[in-house]
Amino acid sequence: MKKTFVLILALAAVLVSCEKQETGGGGNSGGNVIPSHYTIYGTIQGNDGKKLSDVVVSDGKSCFKTGADGKYYIDADVNATDYVFVSTPSGYSAPVQDGHAIFWKFLKDVQKGGDGRYNIDFTLNKISNPERYTVLIFADPQPRKSTATLDKVGFHSLDCCNDMYRDMKEYAGTISGRPVYGIGLGDIVHQDLSLLPQYRQGMATTGISTYNVIGNHDQQHIFTTDELASKPYEAIMGPANYSFNLGGMHYLMLDNMIAGDPAQGKYSDECTTGLTKEIWEWVKKDLSYVSPSTPLMVCAHSPMMRTESGSDRNGAYLGDLRNLLSKFPKAYVWAGHTHTSFNYVDKANPKIETHTVSRVTGQLWVNDFLGGNGTPRGYIVFEYDKGKVSWKFKPIYYQTGTYVGSGNGSRTPDYTLRDWDYTNGKAVLKSTGKALDESYQMQVFPPGTYAADDKTIYVNVFLWDELWSNPKIYVDGVPTTMTRVTAKDFRYSYSDWQLTTFYSANTSIGSEFTPDKNNCSSMFRAFVDKAHGTGTVKVTDRFGVEHTSLITW
Repeated sequence: MKKTFVLILALAAVLVSCEKQETGGGGNSGGNVIPSHYTIYGTIQGNDGKKLSDVVVSDGKSCFKTGADGKYYIDADVNATDYVFVSTPSGYSAPVQDGHAIFWKFLKDVQKGGDGRYNIDFTLNKISNPERYTVLIFADPQPRKSTATLDKVGFHSLDCCNDMYRDMKEYAGTISGRPVYGIGLGDIVHQDLSLLPQYRQGMATTGISTYNVIGNHDQQHIFTTDELASKPYEAIMGPANYSFNLGGMHYLMLDNMIAGDPAQGKYSDECTTGLTKEIWEWVKKDLSYVSPSTPLMVCAHSPMMRTESGSDRNGAYLGDLRNLLSKFPKAYVWAGHTHTSFNYVDKANPKIETHTVSRVTGQLWVNDFLGGNGTPRGYIVFEYDKGKVSWKFKPIYYQTGTYVGSGNGSRTPDYTLRDWDYTNGKAVLKSTGKALDESYQMQVFPPGTYAADDKTIYVNVFLWDELWSNPKIYVDGVPTTMTRVTAKDFRYSYSDWQLTTFYSANTSIGSEFTPDKNNCSSMFRAFVDKAHGTGTVKVTDRFGVEHTSLITW
């Protein structure tokens, strides 16, 4: 009986191993002789010469693990395979070129051996302090050529990108004792892939190591399949689906924009949010190698879990993805695409969080001072410190471009309620004259902002989610908890509140500037029965940090 039990355990171990190894393998599979059915093989090692075991390698379809000797073997159809990439393990990083982590190798760049097989080795860089790092997360830079029609409306998007590179370089320079990485959440360019090398060169000036996901504007929609639409991007930026590990977290980077078929009348950026069957199958294989105790960072271009509408996304395989992510202790799911900030945590099921990032170079078309929900142009600073995570909003300090709107200037935005301004191309707070920096996490609007007789204070808490406190307004030392604003939930008879009202954008810009109230889920209000006075708004974020802002009316 005892022998039978041991035999059953052994067989179970073999079955689990086979499930993960697919048709490839790791380790020494037969001395120095490589079995004939393996078409790609190699060794993963550190720059200290150490052979790295248990490292996951993929051809984009299946995943394989290195053995104790750092070797891997893949049984792949080399005629249908473009690259091999490494899911860099914790404690190591990929080499950097043009500001980007280079964790893959194209088969076309590797000399095929005389036996018709590919020997592809990787050398990774050892990280001296892997348990502390910073990630700058940004979305939708979308540069276009300055001669493009859509870049003649407000500020040149290339100028806005240059401001972003400069700001990231200076901010990264203030961080010591930890590596700094970047994550671009798609729409890296705006339908002009010839600008991708320029983007890479710009990120190279920041001094950080960047990873990207593909957006709908990064695809070429002249092809008939989603896979083909992504290939021109991949030829410059590398795999559209991949993973890596930093500290104790696993990063899963996904192409969740399913391109439309031009033959069916689908052109330009007409994509649906979801995963193709091939990508979903790869996701399951990748996560099968991740310990169930590991928290995840899942990055894609379009929000996959939830949007401001208040319901779960129902695209292809997204329900399956939610079920799989729920098996891990935490999944922070990051996206862009909507050009507005939205953060959501379901308190009843807090394992999976939604974090949507506003457009880093300003609201679409005008490329101006604001994101879609009233934030300044900016990005997220994500910190990892020995298992603890936190993040904050980082406004971009610079505005060096020149407004290029045509005609009589009627399209020029007039943000009279913005509480910062630009002096000599630098953003400063009107109230203090100090630089606009990461201490600026909310904007407070005094009574009379929405209407002359409205005795209501409003505050936009940029990154608010359900794990923050509700802000409080202190007037004469008496606190009042502010109420979160919902659609059509206003004093008096206002039926369609728009951010354009709060930020006084010129109405000729119309819907090109900002959507309606549903794109600002972080606004709060409180009634104050005083004709004039002073107050202090306080809010505590999910990490226990209290933010304050003074208001006078």
